[in-house]
Amino acid sequence: MTNRPVIQSSKYTGCLLGGAIGDALGAPIEFMSISQIRSQFGAAGITGYVEEGGKGKFSDDTQMALFTAEGLLRAHHRLVRGIGYGALFQIVFHSYLRWLYTQGMKSSYGVDKERLWFNGWLIKEKGLYSVRDPGKTCISSLKTGKYGSIKEPINNSKGCGGVMRIAPVGLFFNDPFKIGCEIAAITHGHPTGYLAAGCIASIIYFVSEGITLISAIEETSKILLTYENHKECLDAINKAVEMSKTAKPTPENIEKLGSGFLAEEALAISLYCALSYQDDFRKGVLAAVNHSGDSDTTGAITGNILGTLLGEEAIPKEWAEGLELSGIVRRIASDLYDGIYVYPIGEYDSKSIQSWWSKYPMT
Repeated sequence: MTNRPVIQSSKYTGCLLGGAIGDALGAPIEFMSISQIRSQFGAAGITGYVEEGGKGKFSDDTQMALFTAEGLLRAHHRLVRGIGYGALFQIVFHSYLRWLYTQGMKSSYGVDKERLWFNGWLIKEKGLYSVRDPGKTCISSLKTGKYGSIKEPINNSKGCGGVMRIAPVGLFFNDPFKIGCEIAAITHGHPTGYLAAGCIASIIYFVSEGITLISAIEETSKILLTYENHKECLDAINKAVEMSKTAKPTPENIEKLGSGFLAEEALAISLYCALSYQDDFRKGVLAAVNHSGDSDTTGAITGNILGTLLGEEAIPKEWAEGLELSGIVRRIASDLYDGIYVYPIGEYDSKSIQSWWSKYPMT
């Protein structure tokens, strides 16, 4: 699973913090047309946080990414204790049920409340209990108390709810494509819905390893070709790459790739914006949110990619400092890094085991 070469910790923070910032920039304009955005915010569209108090408030996209990371860390703890990864997807599913609880809902899963809901630290962070238009497919899937897989899909959805939360997988696993697909399939059963998630996890993995973004996309496309039903995702990737060579991502050009509400559209728009501004986090993320579509999701994914590519230092200081709950995001990013490099498998001392157990129990 791990055994990764050492990666700069700033890429971990950059990935999760960048995603949360892109999400927070896009959330207030998610359901607005570009004409409405320009009318309210000017010809350039949104250029910073616009919600009350000038703070950035992220949505369910980042909330679910944080709970994805929590599930990975809980599963890692099981491996450290010699239990293995057999329950990885069930553990991530449990983390999603905790997220569901923060949204004021419960599933019919039927496990002991104290054991599932209120252990660990993340569920106790009341700032995460904000309800900000959570995705209907994620909600409906989780409320059933069952989780899907590639072999046994729970539905036929290819909405963007599987891709928006998947970035932590690319920071944690050596086989991120497969694991990203399976984690997305917990709630989204259409092949495009989970293959797009696998692509994002894989691209983040390769970029974190230090290769160029276009090389990461090329390597990911090779993996994608080995999966059935890959055409929609591959076509979306190829179109994004070609457009990035010839035209900047204006709102009108972005619309040629779709709205971002579907998985392959969110993938394409995010790659288009990231490729077009590979050395400029600000420009890339602003391009990704200023369009008539799912602005928070495309902003989040673009922020994940560029944050990983460029590191935390490339993120504008005012955006990082103005993000609400940034401490939670940073803590999760740090724990993902520490889980691999500071406390690797087989090297926990007794105090570390007890500390990790309290933060990330094995359920």
